[in-house]
Amino acid sequence: MRHRWLTLLILLVVALASCAQPNDPQARLKAGQAALEKGDTATAIRELEAVTGADPKLVEARVLLGRAYEKAGRRDDAIGQYQAALMLQSQDAEVGYHLGALLVGAGKPADAAVPLASGVKLNAGMALSFTQEIAAAVPAGLTTGGELVDKNPQQATQLLEAVTTLDARNTRAHLLLGNAYINIGKPEEAIAQYQAILALDPQNASAATNLGAAYYQMGKLDEAVAQLQAALQLTPGDAETHYLLGAAYIQQNKVDNAKAEFQAALKSKPNLAAAFVGLGNAQLIQKDVDGAVSSLTQATQLAPNLPEAFYALGKALLQKGDRVGARQAFQRFLALNPPPNLRAEVEGILKQLGQ
Repeated sequence: MRHRWLTLLILLVVALASCAQPNDPQARLKAGQAALEKGDTATAIRELEAVTGADPKLVEARVLLGRAYEKAGRRDDAIGQYQAALMLQSQDAEVGYHLGALLVGAGKPADAAVPLASGVKLNAGMALSFTQEIAAAVPAGLTTGGELVDKNPQQATQLLEAVTTLDARNTRAHLLLGNAYINIGKPEEAIAQYQAILALDPQNASAATNLGAAYYQMGKLDEAVAQLQAALQLTPGDAETHYLLGAAYIQQNKVDNAKAEFQAALKSKPNLAAAFVGLGNAQLIQKDVDGAVSSLTQATQLAPNLPEAFYALGKALLQKGDRVGARQAFQRFLALNPPPNLRAEVEGILKQLGQ
């Protein structure tokens, strides 16, 4: 009789354990991991799917399920689990590398750059096992990042940061990343990228000019002037560099120097509307109103959608006493979605002129 009760108790314990297991994520996690280590992917997937269903934020389960899917040849499912793990801030370098490799295999090398870079940051040595995938991700990420710099600079920044992590000597990636930082208003970060390029390639004229532009954006005028002068040593006569140098001189109240730079820019590139705007502003400062009107009119003809040109032209025409012309220039300025502070100023002027 005692033996019979002992048997019944054992069966009861086993039954209770089997009933409890579906509601015990940790137990199923261990079971899934054990099955995966034994090569039983079907059992591993079943157990780990139950865990992620019960606790979607359990990173370890996501990683293990991704590996199980990968071993089972279910690439898309594995990608989904690895992506979920990374979104949950996984610190597992293997996740980044394996996700990147799967994305390259799926024909999405640009998408692979970010997870591969996360793997490199956590464990650079492991990159040696994924050189082919990294080699595919770098040019794809570079191309896609370059296309996004103007359209979506935030996304471009993330992608190009990954590319520079994967290939720290890629000057093109550093240049595009610097430009993306400029577009999102981070000139300090841009400066670091341009300086990295010049450390690798001191003759890189684009980096030299862009570094000067970043200094200018930060209001570091002395540094901007010195850098832009150095850039002109690399590319004498470059119109954009002359224009930027002229803009910096204007801010320093060195109007004669500014005029010379704007004129040099126009000599190299006669259709550079921004240089006509700069020249017109310099002429206006020096009370050469007729010269300013001529230069600024030329700017509006070359760039009919440039609000700064119409703003400056309106000011010049107002000083000349041409109220009708000034009103037309200011009205065109307002139609071009100008900055709010200038909009308020111009609206006030138009009220005085009697719209």
